[in-house]
Amino acid sequence: MSEQTLNFTKADYEAAIAVLARGEAGKATRIVNLTDEQVMVLDGVQTSQPTPMPWLETQGDIDKELVGKVALRALLGQGLVVPADRGEGKPVGIDAIPDLTGTLVLRRTAQAILTVERVTTLGRHWVYCYVHEGYGILEEEVATSGHHTYSVYPEAFLGERLETFLDPTSAAVMAGKSRTFTVREFETVGPTLPELTESLTVCVLSVVKVGADTVRNATVYSGPRGVFTLQGDERDGVDDHLVLAEVGAAVVRALPGKLLAA
Repeated sequence: MSEQTLNFTKADYEAAIAVLARGEAGKATRIVNLTDEQVMVLDGVQTSQPTPMPWLETQGDIDKELVGKVALRALLGQGLVVPADRGEGKPVGIDAIPDLTGTLVLRRTAQAILTVERVTTLGRHWVYCYVHEGYGILEEEVATSGHHTYSVYPEAFLGERLETFLDPTSAAVMAGKSRTFTVREFETVGPTLPELTESLTVCVLSVVKVGADTVRNATVYSGPRGVFTLQGDERDGVDDHLVLAEVGAAVVRALPGKLLAA
């Protein structure tokens, strides 16, 4: 991988496939942990990022080039990047180790991306799942501290992997009745519903696919009254209704896959 470029080579793609191949059934395999500034310098200081950069975003007006150089020094010290001789008369470059190269390629070449943003009293937390059909999933978990943790696992493990993130207190016990609202009705009634206002976590799931014009969304509320999902419902060709339903653990596990399949 060349420093600060998105022009991937054959070796880069081979590294990406090798990273996904490390995924094992029934578990997530951690690949690497990076900070905001390390992701920035590896992907390109001026490159727009697909994920939040919580630490960088709170630093105000900073010299990104300087911050990137400091991050690069840390990466060299960790052995995640190494000096590379580009040939006589050319400046010494930087190459990432294959695990890191593969990770960077995977987050830029997915067929679909499932995003989960979780809000609690402690703040926000994000999970980005980069789906590579037939190969597996690269997960990027972003903490408010600005740390990005990358893991891989098979597609079949997605629901089980995200279940705890969506319902950290295992509040999903049984399914209940569903209620349908127009968007206008929910704007009025929603803020008064105790099953929502008493929630300990609120997770917004979104799915985007390559070549698709629409984004699929769902919201999961988890708290002492159980787990409730809120999803759009198309009526007469118009998506202006919302369905609020109490759900059990099986539905929570199935939801990420259902959104991806839609």
